[in-house]
Amino acid sequence: MNHAIIERIISYWRSIFFIEPVLDLFLISCFIIGVFYHYKNKERLFFLVYFFSGIILFVPIKIVFGCQILTEKQSAILLEIANRVFELAEVIAFYYFFRRCLLSNGFKRTLRSCFCCLLAIFTTFFIMLALPGYSIYDIRVHSQFVNVIEFFFLFGMCLGYYREVFTNIPVKTLFNRPSFLIVTSAFFYSILMIPFFLIASDIRIDELPVHNLLFAYHYILLIILLFSILKGFLCKAPITI
Repeated sequence: MNHAIIERIISYWRSIFFIEPVLDLFLISCFIIGVFYHYKNKERLFFLVYFFSGIILFVPIKIVFGCQILTEKQSAILLEIANRVFELAEVIAFYYFFRRCLLSNGFKRTLRSCFCCLLAIFTTFFIMLALPGYSIYDIRVHSQFVNVIEFFFLFGMCLGYYREVFTNIPVKTLFNRPSFLIVTSAFFYSILMIPFFLIASDIRIDELPVHNLLFAYHYILLIILLFSILKGFLCKAPITI
């Protein structure tokens, strides 16, 4: 990797206060630990795929952008494909996680319906990316729309979990339950990110420092979520209890 590419990557990292390299280290650490502590549990394996997709999104993609070998639209499409793959892995991992956590058949049916709707939305977005007339502006606006829908899905499932936890007699202290820590982190991650993606398309180019600050804020919330999942992985007990 030549000096110019490294300078561009470091310049971008500096604009978001070097939070992204810290996130990269967390994803790599989660993946390595997950390889050894998955206990052949399906929910943990899906989170392992989630960690790996994050590594692919934040590490090689950044090198490609640093090389500046793509046009603006090609870069936008590549970034959205990488983002959607990461978010799809996130949705699938949390779908199977909540499916095991929730006890109510009604909540499980709702979860399944929302999951199918999300898959349809993701599929539609992937198809639209292949259309030649799909503008960069439309790509970014629709991408943020998909993000908002995904976070509402995650937020709603967290509420369903809390309803069951606080209406039933807990079998153990909440803070000793791996699922409670994961869900609480996911709750704040989702509810605090919804306003960001709702206003992101209205931030002008001359407000780029504000945009970078919001992305740093996004990455900090994601690091907290990853830390909670990692703590659950280190427990021998199932992460869904």
